[in-house]
Amino acid sequence: MGLIALFLAPFTIRLFVVPSISMEPTLRVGDVILVDRLQTLLGLAPANGSIVVFRPPHKVATTDFVKRVVARSGDTFSLVDGVVERNGRAIQEPYLANPPAYDLAVSNFELDLNGEPLAGNAASIPPRSRWASGDRVPNGYALVLGDNRNYSDDSHLWGFLPLQGHIVGQAIAVVWPLSHIALFSLE
Repeated sequence: MGLIALFLAPFTIRLFVVPSISMEPTLRVGDVILVDRLQTLLGLAPANGSIVVFRPPHKVATTDFVKRVVARSGDTFSLVDGVVERNGRAIQEPYLANPPAYDLAVSNFELDLNGEPLAGNAASIPPRSRWASGDRVPNGYALVLGDNRNYSDDSHLWGFLPLQGHIVGQAIAVVWPLSHIALFSLE
C-alpha cells in the first residue's frame, strides 16, 4: 500500500503558494498549502466550505486562484447584509476577515450583485440550458468567495466557476511557515 501511495503522490499532491490577501485570515500571502488533486482527477466536485485552487474562468489572470466554495450546483444562495444563506439556512462563517460590503444572490437565471445582474464580457454566467432552476447554482458550476471578501477577485466580480477543467484541487493543509501550520476542515 505504501508503494502505491508513493507512486501516486506526485500526480495527486501539489504545493501552492498563496499569492494574495483574498483568503486572510485563513491563509496569508506566502503561505504554502498542500493541495489534494485526487478528487478532481476522479471527477468529484468539491464540498461546500472547502478551499480550492483553480484556474479562474476569465483570461485576465495568469496564476491559479485559491478561494472557498460557498455554493455548489443545485444550491440556492444569497448573501445579504453579510449573512450567507444556502438552501434557506444561514451558515456560520467564523473564518471571515470582515463582513462583505456587497450583497450577492442567484435569481432569475442570473447572479445579482447589489440587486443588479452581474454584467460584462468577463462575467461567467452559463446559458439557461445549464440551469435546473433560475434560483439555483447552475449544473457544473460553483460560487467561490475569498475569506477576505472585500479584497477578493472572486464570484462576486466574475460569476460562476465552471467545475470542469478549472479545479486544480482541494487545499488540505498549510505546510509553511511552521508558525502557521494548520489542517483544513469543512463548515
